[in-house]
Amino acid sequence: MDNHPRIDHLIASLASATDYQDLLDNIDGRMHGPMSGFIKKYFGNFQHEAGGVSGPYAVPPAAPSPDNFPHWFSDNVAGERDGARGSWRISSGDVAPGHESDGDDTRLLLTMPSQPNFEIQTRWDHVQVIGQFYYRDSVRHQDGLLRLCRSAHQVFASQPTRLFLHGFYIRGSLIELWVFDRSGLYCSDPFDIRKDFPQFLTVIHSYQRMTDQELGKANIIQTDKGGSYVTLVSEMMPSLEKLYLENQPIASHEDLVGAGTTCYRARMPDSIRWDYVLKFKWRWARERPEDELLKLAKKNYAWGAVSLDYYEEVESTANLRRGLRWGRSRKFSSMHVDFRKRDGNIEGQQQEVACNADGLVGYTEETYNFFQNRILTCIVTSPVGRPLHTFQSRLELLQVFRDAIKCHRSLYSDAKILHQDISPGNIIILDGQDEGKPQGILIDLDSAIELAEEAETEHDIIGTRPFMAIGVLKSERHTYRHDLESFLYVLLWTIITNRAENPPETSKLRQWSSGDWDELAARKSLDMDQDGFQTILGEFPPEFDSLKPLAENLRQVIFPLRAGVIWTGTDSSPEAVDKLYDGMIRAFEDVITSEA
Repeated sequence: MDNHPRIDHLIASLASATDYQDLLDNIDGRMHGPMSGFIKKYFGNFQHEAGGVSGPYAVPPAAPSPDNFPHWFSDNVAGERDGARGSWRISSGDVAPGHESDGDDTRLLLTMPSQPNFEIQTRWDHVQVIGQFYYRDSVRHQDGLLRLCRSAHQVFASQPTRLFLHGFYIRGSLIELWVFDRSGLYCSDPFDIRKDFPQFLTVIHSYQRMTDQELGKANIIQTDKGGSYVTLVSEMMPSLEKLYLENQPIASHEDLVGAGTTCYRARMPDSIRWDYVLKFKWRWARERPEDELLKLAKKNYAWGAVSLDYYEEVESTANLRRGLRWGRSRKFSSMHVDFRKRDGNIEGQQQEVACNADGLVGYTEETYNFFQNRILTCIVTSPVGRPLHTFQSRLELLQVFRDAIKCHRSLYSDAKILHQDISPGNIIILDGQDEGKPQGILIDLDSAIELAEEAETEHDIIGTRPFMAIGVLKSERHTYRHDLESFLYVLLWTIITNRAENPPETSKLRQWSSGDWDELAARKSLDMDQDGFQTILGEFPPEFDSLKPLAENLRQVIFPLRAGVIWTGTDSSPEAVDKLYDGMIRAFEDVITSEA
């Protein structure tokens, strides 16, 4: 794929994609280790001999001191050797927010294929193993692990079909071996490089000799003269045996641990039209497969439902981790620092008296959570639409929202499906539609549930944070009304961002993305009250002034007053359901008439 992020842009790209606190929240409670049998599982086929590795990998048997490690590694290991599939590249590490750089950390990346030494830049789609080294063992265990995780994030972002990733973390002379996948990260028992130098050499050189399968590469996406493509085995549509993909995904999920959703526009070999969307996602094994809900929507003639053209379950993290015993996951204990609340005086926070030989166990505590299996799915749907932020006029924006709400109503009333994740990324614009066809539709039933299963479903908080309804944030059972409330938030967001990725720095909408659930619920309640809402309307760009009455009308429909206070509850009677849908659709149609 073209235009991958490169290592010299690391700090800038990561600062915008994944800050330290978000990454910490993402991995905390999803770590396991040390895992019994880790070395045997991943390095059992590679043998070492006392005094060094035999054959073309022979190096001086003396272990390097921590302060000399980067130079030793560069001189004796980093270069390409006979039989190796790649070479190591070394660079200085980046610095966490609020930390002073002391120059004691080094990033080590194994790239395949090897690159000439004169090429300074490294493509993340070529990185196959990641390493993080600190010569001082007093560095906080958490901080170094987070930097290793940031490299892992870059690799998975550039290689969306990757199954897992090897890594290692060295503090002083102690090393932990790590593996990352979409269910979390897990490690080996730590060992001392100076005391077990032959094993260290075996591990480092073994990485260079591993096959694609042993490295965690899936090779689902191939390349020929026509570009990047996937090969499908489809009984539903034999003509979809091969699909070419656009160079860049149209959507991707930023978290390291989780669904890792990545979507591409796709076309058939004999066509120049991008008629399909291909999505890779690591769904939680307990979730209902999306293909079942898409089939149900079609069966019940849900208006505007997307067509399911292909579905396959490729791999699971449970299968990838087979042979290892799993206990409870671990989370950082007293080391878990909120980076957002740090001030400049953090020297005391950074210091640890000595390096704990227990590695991860010494700095974490057990949780009550166990391993969550995830399944890599490949799904192809049609039609293909434009992202919501590409609307070309106020009229088009209004038509898209009206029709997306109609789609939601049909899903709910006809197919008995509740979407549960109304967000800008799940509304698309369709071009060239005939009269009576939707101009905008809802996509992505990943979070949807069938109403018949609603009573058996746990009350998880589901949705995209800035657009979650107040009741959902309060852990109430998700209802149709909550989704309609989310439509209002998406409309406000779309207008105020005005085709940009995020609201202006001073916007109140930025406060919808941070804080715990209770804080967000209280904040939104104030913003949806009369006075708070007027402040939000004041953020509308001048070209959208004519839509302020619509926004106020929708607020009053969704939040009727009861005893002088906005009501955020749900009336699920058939009459109330029709009244709320009719009220919102009519509000849009009135403005559409005037705009037209």
